[in-house]
Amino acid sequence: MTQIENRTSSLIRDVGRLHVRLQQETAECCSGTTMTECTILTEIGRNGSGTLIELSNRLGLDKSWVSRAVENLVQEGLLSKVVNDQDRRTVIISFSPAGEARFKALNTNLNAQSERVMARVGATERENVERALQLLLTALEDEYAASRQTAPCKG
Repeated sequence: MTQIENRTSSLIRDVGRLHVRLQQETAECCSGTTMTECTILTEIGRNGSGTLIELSNRLGLDKSWVSRAVENLVQEGLLSKVVNDQDRRTVIISFSPAGEARFKALNTNLNAQSERVMARVGATERENVERALQLLLTALEDEYAASRQTAPCKG
C-alpha cells in the first residue's frame, strides 16, 4: 500500500469514527436516546414502518439487538407494534405520536450538527466536499452490497 493509499484509508476511518462519535453525543444529549435507538428512529422516520426482520435488514444489524432496542422504544412509548395484516405471525413497528415528535427533534438536532460541520468548510470548497461525499457514499453502498453477497469474515 502506498503512502497516499494509507492516508486515504486512514482519513475514511477517521471521518467515519468522528462523525459517529458526534452523532452519538448529539443523540444521547438531546434526546436521551441510545445510538441504536436513534438509528432505529431515524430509519423509521426516513424509510417508513416495517417488521423487525425488515428493520434489521435495512439497518444491517442483528435481529436480536434490534428487537431489544425496539422493545425499549415501545416501553418508552415511542414506537408501537401492530399485527401485520399480510402475515399475522409478524408485527409492524411504527411511530407513536411521541415517537414521531422525538424523531423530528432528533433529526433537527442531527441535521443542525451536520450544518455546523459543513459551515466550518470554506464556502468555496463546500460544493467539492458535497460532491466527494456523494461519490464516497455511492462507493460505500456498492461495497456494502458486494459484502452482503460474499461469505462473512472468518477470523
